[in-house]
Amino acid sequence: MKKGLSDANFIPNWDTVKFLKATKEAGFEGVELNFREQGGELTHETSIVEAKRLARLVESHDLEIASLSTGLFNFYPLSSGDARLRKNGEDIGFRMIELAEAMGVDVIQVVPGVAAVDISYDAAYELAVESLSRLGDVASEAGVTIGIENVCNKFLPSPREYTGFLNEINHSSVQAYFDNGNALATGYPEHFIKLLGDRIVAMHVKDYREHMGEFVSILEGDTNWPAMMKALKDIPYEGYLIATPHYPFLHSHDSHIERYSRDLTAVLNLSTPVSEGKS
Repeated sequence: MKKGLSDANFIPNWDTVKFLKATKEAGFEGVELNFREQGGELTHETSIVEAKRLARLVESHDLEIASLSTGLFNFYPLSSGDARLRKNGEDIGFRMIELAEAMGVDVIQVVPGVAAVDISYDAAYELAVESLSRLGDVASEAGVTIGIENVCNKFLPSPREYTGFLNEINHSSVQAYFDNGNALATGYPEHFIKLLGDRIVAMHVKDYREHMGEFVSILEGDTNWPAMMKALKDIPYEGYLIATPHYPFLHSHDSHIERYSRDLTAVLNLSTPVSEGKS
């Protein structure tokens, strides 16, 4: 498994070059870049030339682009009963696929849906399946894989629902983008991992304190890290663990990045068997 860091909550409040330099120096192997409505390097207005230039910039820092991500699907749900919102969501997905293809990125993250009071769960579920099937066809042509992420929005909260949703879409270009912290808010990460298996194409990593109901940094919550890492190793999962800071940092960005790298290294060491004769 490899260490990655999301630029969420670093960009656009911090310079991209500084972010990449600090990420590499801290020992990360890849970065996740976020698509935004405004600010940052990737938006609807970003040209293909600009996207390719950004990919070269990342490569020049000896880093990979682990994935493209966005928080916009929470505002433009693929499950919305409002056709305009749903179309906006699909357009975001199509644009991310286009950018990923141009940048040589294998995976994009998509939030599959959001449960809402103004539409029944069944209807929202079916709309999300339809939208993701369309996106999957375009992703397949582009050589990109969509990873749908489990998010705390009352949609696909259990391992069975998550895997069942993927089964219903039944598309080779629509797989799982697993988030362990979100999983712990509704269940147990290791249960999700065992059911999802080799469908997991990327992972967001954070932690969650159950008694307080809040997300925290890696190793600061109630995740059973040894059990989770064993479940990943059993697949075996060899992709990125992408640290996702859950709030913006105003100062000392470098020190936060270094801490995330150390904590991810500690987590990865849990999946490495101790040699005989060593404690």
